[in-house]
Amino acid sequence: MTNRCSNGCTFCVKNYSSGLSGYRLWLGREPTVDEVWNRLQGELKDSDSEVVFCGFGEPTIRLDLILELTRRIKKEYPYLQVRLDTDGLAQLRNKHREVARELKNAGIDSVSISLNAESKETYDKLCKPSLPESYQAVLDFAKDCKRYFSQVRLTAVNVPGVDISECERIAERLGCSFVVR
Repeated sequence: MTNRCSNGCTFCVKNYSSGLSGYRLWLGREPTVDEVWNRLQGELKDSDSEVVFCGFGEPTIRLDLILELTRRIKKEYPYLQVRLDTDGLAQLRNKHREVARELKNAGIDSVSISLNAESKETYDKLCKPSLPESYQAVLDFAKDCKRYFSQVRLTAVNVPGVDISECERIAERLGCSFVVR
């Protein structure tokens, strides 16, 4: 949906590739809601059980697009689960909104948030955020999501300098599941 991101993560695949698994993911321009919807409908198979918003950029930079697409998915394909994979900075970018509540109301079923580090210092070094207080915003967004979603997952990348055990403890304290990616 976008190539844009609030972070400049040192480990991001965009640093060395324009796609993954044979798919070119770099966008020449950002598609409209209708363009994404039409493409999605063409890709869905009867065996699909989940739609995941993720990508080569941060999906919540186009928050309204995600909300509209989720509403359409839930109307036309109510059996599909919808998951958002995010950097967790949508609330920081949209201070005047209640992002977690809006995601839930649109029909998102679960949220996966990139924690990526056990401390602000490690996060800043690894993720190179463009927004101040990004690490705390990720933690706050996880807490907010727990108010609305039963399934909130924190993730971390397994790269040198990241204390994976401490990341898992943070997820546990916040009541979230945890996955290393």
